[in-house]
Amino acid sequence: QTVAERMTARGPRYHEHSAAWNKNMVKRILENPKYTGADGCPALVSAGDFAEAQRLRAERNTYAPLPAEIRPIQAKAVCGLCGGRMSRGSRSHGRVHWKCQNESCGQTVSLSDEALAERTERCLRELARSPELLAAPEAERPAPDLEAVRLQNELTLALNRGENPETIQKLSFSLAARRYAQLPDPTPAHRLEQLRARLERGRTDGDTLAELFDLAVKSVRSTPESVDLELKNRIIISEMEAQSA
Repeated sequence: QTVAERMTARGPRYHEHSAAWNKNMVKRILENPKYTGADGCPALVSAGDFAEAQRLRAERNTYAPLPAEIRPIQAKAVCGLCGGRMSRGSRSHGRVHWKCQNESCGQTVSLSDEALAERTERCLRELARSPELLAAPEAERPAPDLEAVRLQNELTLALNRGENPETIQKLSFSLAARRYAQLPDPTPAHRLEQLRARLERGRTDGDTLAELFDLAVKSVRSTPESVDLELKNRIIISEMEAQSA
């Protein structure tokens, strides 16, 4: 609520039609990992602040403590039926359950932390045995940058009018910086390629699996029947297939 009050007083606006924020608006941002900059969304919350918010919510809202190995899974947990975010709870006699936050779905999965970690690792090890699946997702074309268009038009006008070189230089640098900011970051793809090479050499220790989860996995999809991994390149690693292997 305090954050909402400060946002209302200082900005930015919640949307163009209203400057008012409330605690539920803040809560939705702190619960959704896309606002850390994932999936092309502008980063509104740092990864550290997002993780700390999940830790504090877990401590306040559950009787069972949140194990360290569940925290990264929690950030990527989605409903296997509708794709909605899954929230962890343990108020039912301390038994852990995961509930879909999509009101039109509301699926609940009763699954202990130990079982979830084990089943997720099983899928990760299946993925590690098939490093050829680790192709980086195709880069999405960035949305048109209206500010870059404005700067380009202003620069064109300045050149046509023969304005002073300092003005033209300033506009050129601003436009170049704006366009540079839209370029895709090659770092994740490069790290993924390095990881793939290590897996091909047979390295599957805990640190490697943790990096694999971080770099390759978009979401952990759960239903009462299975826990599957959806990769960032849209490939699904099925728990059923991992068990049969």
